[in-house]
Amino acid sequence: MVKLTNDLLKNAAAEKGKRLELRDDQEPGLIFRVTDKGVRTWSIRYRNAAGEQRRKQIGPYPSVSLAKAREEARKIKGTVASGSDVVAVERLSKAEEKRKRLSTLGGLADAYFNDAALGTHRANAKAKRESTIAEEKRIYEKLVKPEFGAEPLTSISHAAIQAFVTKQSRKAKSNGRHCRNIIRQMMSYAVRLGLIEVNPAHDIAVVMPAAKETVVGDEDLRAFWNACEQPQEVEDLALSRNMGVALRMAAVTLQRGGEVIGMAWSEIDRSARTWLIPAERMKGGKAHLVPLSDLAMRLLDEATPEGKVKSAYVFPSPRSKDDVPMDRRAFSRAMNRIIKALELDGATPHDLRRTGATNLTSERVGIPRFIVSQVLAHSSDTGGAAAVTGKHYDLNDYLPEKRRALDAWAALLEQIVSGKARADNVVNMARA
Repeated sequence: MVKLTNDLLKNAAAEKGKRLELRDDQEPGLIFRVTDKGVRTWSIRYRNAAGEQRRKQIGPYPSVSLAKAREEARKIKGTVASGSDVVAVERLSKAEEKRKRLSTLGGLADAYFNDAALGTHRANAKAKRESTIAEEKRIYEKLVKPEFGAEPLTSISHAAIQAFVTKQSRKAKSNGRHCRNIIRQMMSYAVRLGLIEVNPAHDIAVVMPAAKETVVGDEDLRAFWNACEQPQEVEDLALSRNMGVALRMAAVTLQRGGEVIGMAWSEIDRSARTWLIPAERMKGGKAHLVPLSDLAMRLLDEATPEGKVKSAYVFPSPRSKDDVPMDRRAFSRAMNRIIKALELDGATPHDLRRTGATNLTSERVGIPRFIVSQVLAHSSDTGGAAAVTGKHYDLNDYLPEKRRALDAWAALLEQIVSGKARADNVVNMARA
């Protein structure tokens, strides 16, 4: 307890890693605190009617002067003397404000997305990836919010959710599933917070997608490749040079569209001819090392005309002022424009993975299915201690085998796009 003066308050300093507390000798209970970062604040300690010690923040110094802090301390002590616990009242008030804020689906959504970014949206959860949250927000803002955003949680019924999901499914099958999933997760979050007792989004019927088995044939694959390479030769096709490179990179490396579109130069090791996709960008949450074939290396060179790297990303967004990669949805839209312009059977960027995998395991190349699963970064159980090693430590899992597979696929792909491959040819490079 010391005699507080303005000079003392201005010059008081805490040791590194500690904080300094000075107690006012004139107004008992008033405390001046200084952190090692120089942050200065006022607070007051008191005991409530039950004898429990409380600490009430008053405000920062010098915004709250010494005289004002003493005045506020006296007011608080007067309120406490009348039987009111100001800290408890403040807590109840904040809890009530939070309850009101979370009482509608719109208010709940804000809290849900914030907690999802931390991994606290449900028990034992991992933080959701930024790309996942961004996509969920897009679906919520576009479809769910207009219907339920202003509705109290307690008034959103199972029947209302089912009717809404069915309506969205008629517009697009995937919309119904996405809406159901987002509402169900948010309502589970509300149950965990004690805002509702039962999740009304359980057992909502949705239209399930038919299993896709699209494998792009040689002729269509050649037309697709040529359109990416020379879009100006295709009537009514709007496609940027870099988007054409990105789509071909997906076909050559057989990685997911989101992983390709977000490729950063820092992930590329030209000398080792590898691409290390970090865990946070992988669907399975495990870093994935992709060997780069000669064809993939040439595509990297094509993405940097004149050898000038102007972005942290191989495929930067042409629309954003910030240095960010192309939008994942733009990737799919570009594929759709190619399919439409060429009048080909519908195919998606993901079908390029299936096409490559199918060719790799066929007699054309003859790669074992297990190695192809490693190329595609599908999760697999290698058994016992090997599973732990593969998951947590060994980024070079089957690197030689993956390299042989992708080199053989690149060789076959070049034969296909040049028109020199036959449907029944056998490429023995994988066995060489």
